[in-house]
Amino acid sequence: MKNFIIVTITGLLFTISVNAQRKHPLYMDTVQLKWVNDTYDKMSMDERVGQLFMVAAFSNRDAEHEAEIEKLVREEKIGGLIFMQDQAARQIELTNRYQKISKIPLLIGMDAEWGLAQRLKDVKRFPWNITLGALRRNILVYNVGKSIADQANRMGVKFDFAPSVDVNVNPNNPIIGNRSFGSDPENVWLKGEALMRGLQKNNVLSSAKHFPGHGDTDQDSHKTLPIIHASKEELEKYHIRPFMKMIRSSVPSIMVSHLDVPALDSSGVPATLSSKIITDYLKGTLKFRGIIITDALNMEGVTKGRSAGEIDYLAFKAGNDILLFSQKVKDGRAKILEGLTNGSIPQARLEESVKKILLAKYKVGLTKFEPIDTTNVLEDLNKKEYADLTRNIFEEATTLLKNQENVLPIDAKKQPRIAFVPLERKDYHPFFQCLNTFSKVDLVEIESVKELSKLKKYDYVIIGAFMSDENVYQPYTLSKTSKDILTKLPANKKYFFSLFTSPYGLKDLDVSKIDALLVQYQNTLDAQEASAKAIFGEIVPNGVLPVDVNSQWKAGDGILQLDYVEFE
Repeated sequence: MKNFIIVTITGLLFTISVNAQRKHPLYMDTVQLKWVNDTYDKMSMDERVGQLFMVAAFSNRDAEHEAEIEKLVREEKIGGLIFMQDQAARQIELTNRYQKISKIPLLIGMDAEWGLAQRLKDVKRFPWNITLGALRRNILVYNVGKSIADQANRMGVKFDFAPSVDVNVNPNNPIIGNRSFGSDPENVWLKGEALMRGLQKNNVLSSAKHFPGHGDTDQDSHKTLPIIHASKEELEKYHIRPFMKMIRSSVPSIMVSHLDVPALDSSGVPATLSSKIITDYLKGTLKFRGIIITDALNMEGVTKGRSAGEIDYLAFKAGNDILLFSQKVKDGRAKILEGLTNGSIPQARLEESVKKILLAKYKVGLTKFEPIDTTNVLEDLNKKEYADLTRNIFEEATTLLKNQENVLPIDAKKQPRIAFVPLERKDYHPFFQCLNTFSKVDLVEIESVKELSKLKKYDYVIIGAFMSDENVYQPYTLSKTSKDILTKLPANKKYFFSLFTSPYGLKDLDVSKIDALLVQYQNTLDAQEASAKAIFGEIVPNGVLPVDVNSQWKAGDGILQLDYVEFE
């Protein structure tokens, strides 16, 4: 029999199960509940409605922007901020400034899927989710979560809008792609939960996104309203499955995306504005009790044909608790207050949402704000342990997909004649330099098929395809010239190919003449050095493909050779 603690807080009934699967994700103890109750009772209606709004704050804008944020804190009594781009020290200064004038401490959030480097200059980033998805050991993902939370706490950030648990099954997805842990729902869930638990270990809220799943589309909800054509059965089997699992694991928050999902609501409205999807399905069918937050309300997937204030009103009425990136807080507050007055929104809805927000604030220590010190902030955000963890992840994510006649690792003691051919012209120097720490390797630049004769004198040819790693959305398709070179490689040599981009780069690549195929998922210094080490047996390739690429390469593929060791 399940045991229940039932606590009534001024009209709102919290039913909190002692059973782990039904435990309220924000509940701590009765002291917390008393603080929530007392705080709520002392708040005016304006203050209560203000708690719903989380506004974008930039640390690289002018004094006018900063004054506008101050005005929103003072007059509109907003509940939180999402910080965007610029420098760490400046963000801390603004956080202290805004927190000082807020009656109830602001809940500060950031998009930090791969660490605070996603938004802040001069901070080293952790690997993208696609790389984490290739790991066999989820403890490494947990450690990433702990480290990101450590960074966040240093900045006064208590809400990380991560992990993305979208199951990416569309190689042409323009907005998820490398932000996904992969195409296998089970792996996505396990990685997402590991990251969530790491964040929670260091007392930072996480948010599973983008409900009900943004992985099966070739459209960007920043620019349009994507339609998800999957049936309800398909959605629940693949795309909603990670969310279901994380709800059972007490994820504190879920972010709803701007998607048209006819299987859940045939009206054509975005999921963020759909009471059928949020209230009936997410809260009703899936029994989610945590904070529900909208995706950014300035995105075209939700703004088309609607005013800013109307969007805020509709999003709250649909069941969201936090309105992220509201464009006109004053208008939104007025419409919500009007709805509460005329009865189109029940008073209990406001109480439910505000008390969840207060539960979260208490949980992360925001009953009273303590100013943050800027001293040595960049050193604190770039600890050696973070760099060591990142290097370890790239080594363990190194994926061996092909190793004909066990040509890998290369035995440098046999002094083979080795050429290195870089493709795509992005920075390859760390890879080349690392190769030469193991054996003499010549750089041979080949611009076309006609120049393949340059390889005549070599026994082994190491080829690397180095795509841009500037941001998570970079294209992965190799040029026609690179594809032609791989197709026309001359016979009677051993070819080793390392791909430094999304695994979807293999989608239409002919690697039939390649003897050993290694995949890295990013083009970073650590990824390049890991691949070079794997070629010469310094490390064992241990990763697996996180996505289905085509009929040849499937999620879970990856050769693990236990006898793959250094030569003696």
